[in-house]
Amino acid sequence: MKKGIFITFEGGEACGKSTQVKLLKEYIESLPNKDDFIFVREPGGTKIGEEIRNLLLNYKEDAPLPMTELLLFCATRHQISENVIKPALKEGKIVIADRFYDSTVAYQGFAREIMSANEILNLTKLAIGDLKPDKTFYFKLSPHEAFKRKANCPPLDRMELEGMEFHQRVAQGYDYMANLEPERFCIVDASKSIEEIAEEIKHEFNTLVM
Repeated sequence: MKKGIFITFEGGEACGKSTQVKLLKEYIESLPNKDDFIFVREPGGTKIGEEIRNLLLNYKEDAPLPMTELLLFCATRHQISENVIKPALKEGKIVIADRFYDSTVAYQGFAREIMSANEILNLTKLAIGDLKPDKTFYFKLSPHEAFKRKANCPPLDRMELEGMEFHQRVAQGYDYMANLEPERFCIVDASKSIEEIAEEIKHEFNTLVM
């Protein structure tokens, strides 16, 4: 049986990541082997995970404390990893995730400053074992440009409402992970047009999975 492939899409707010996931999904729908692909999102992807997603992103009153937030992300990641991602990879499927643990390093590690990147990676390993993306598309966009884009797309969730310094630290977290594992990361200039990025993603994607 062929080995599965795990691909993740990462980046800060308003970077266009989810738009490109949607376009890639439309492209895959046209392929004869479309059933070999599975799309998931984080937080979420399971019934429990979607409820945790609502807790994490939408609770304004009695919002999760920083450590609660971190542990909830790990909980939903454990759920989707064990129930969806690992079984699919074992079957030889190609799993494409809108966010995974790099987001936790960037948001809860660098931005929230709950614990160091290494400590978060150790906690992540406790939650998901040796599961790791084979390729990560990192949509790199300056926080200043992201704030301009966000102004045109309300309503915003709890993470998106954080201030400039928070999102600058998020960018630092992603840059840290990209420098730590350059062979895994494909850095995408998210300031380009949607069409340009889509072609770049399609080219890299075909090289990886076809």
